[in-house]
Amino acid sequence: MEQRNGSALSEKRLEVLEQLLRLPGGDLKATLAQASDVIAEVSGSDKVDAFLYDRGRDSLVAVGSSTQPLSMKQRELGLDVLQISNGGRVVHVFKTGQTYVNGRVDEDMDELPGIRDALKIKSKLGVPLLIGGQRRGMMMLASLQHDFYTPDDAQFMDIVAPWIGLVAHRAELATEIARNATEQGRRAGAEELITVLAHDLRNYIAPINMRINVLRIRAEQERREDELRDIDLLGRSIDRLSELITDILDVSRIDQGVFQIRPRRIELAGLVREIVATFESTQHAIKLTIQQGDSVWVSGDAARLRQCLENVVANAIQKSPVTGTINLFVRLRQRESQREAVVEVIDDGPGIPAEKMARLFDRFSTDRTEGLGLGLYLAKRIARVHGGDLTAESEPGKGARFILSLPSLP
Repeated sequence: MEQRNGSALSEKRLEVLEQLLRLPGGDLKATLAQASDVIAEVSGSDKVDAFLYDRGRDSLVAVGSSTQPLSMKQRELGLDVLQISNGGRVVHVFKTGQTYVNGRVDEDMDELPGIRDALKIKSKLGVPLLIGGQRRGMMMLASLQHDFYTPDDAQFMDIVAPWIGLVAHRAELATEIARNATEQGRRAGAEELITVLAHDLRNYIAPINMRINVLRIRAEQERREDELRDIDLLGRSIDRLSELITDILDVSRIDQGVFQIRPRRIELAGLVREIVATFESTQHAIKLTIQQGDSVWVSGDAARLRQCLENVVANAIQKSPVTGTINLFVRLRQRESQREAVVEVIDDGPGIPAEKMARLFDRFSTDRTEGLGLGLYLAKRIARVHGGDLTAESEPGKGARFILSLPSLP
């Protein structure tokens, strides 16, 4: 593999991490196959496999493989399932947990004959694969060229492997969540896994943000505008992931009864204006109407109310066509003996089917392709904590109307 300077290598690592973050949370096999394709492309390998240990067969199974001719040949020869008792370098890496690099595989008598003679692999780079904090398998990169992998490549894979384990863990978690969503008795286990994963993700994000800042400073000093734009895009992707982690941890705090708010006097219309400004750069038109001549005051935690409304507006944007308009209204209304401050968010989407309306504010009520389904659940709980409520109205084909109501102050 070609030699690279430190800056290029760092940028390549960031690019790969971003691609891994964008992998959809599908099933484990599909996720590992896509991760293998990402690594094959960036490394120039002729084959990449993610092997996981199958206890029932006492074997390492290539659960995810890159979509390349050499991978197809491996399956035809039955070399995608390797018995632990037969040894070989795949088994060696799994057992020892040590990174392995060899540029002369054809001369290695400890390698399996099928790898040397049938697949004619000349170079290998293997790293252990940890999923959920446990060594569950390994990743093996293979090339038909001698001396293909460098120490930099080994260092790169040592950094990337934990992230592959993380997306694999996320895929397993998504499958577990989908199963638990239909089995109420197992929901607690899924929620615990989510919280653990959120804490793990936060630990990984901090060093990435530090590295992004270093790259941003370097690009600003050298006036590399194209790289600054790419760094900003990557930074926004990391910010979106941080927001998801915050939602996950807040749900956990609600369940544990430690979700806290710090109420103060808030001018609600001004807060809504700030939220609209945040979303103005999207492709959707956002129109705000303040129907009350005077200021609308409530008692609440500004950060939490912002979180509530941003989740509702983000949901409206997601459901609306690009040409659609999101309408927001801020007003006061008299309800029985209480005066309420109301924020309405109306989208141009397809509406909410009647069968989904009853579970709209439940956790995990959305399809996996749309996320974990925590945004509206958390928004409603924040409204309830403030003594108010979040409700929805919809007719199929006519969009949806979300109504946040809060006790108003004089």
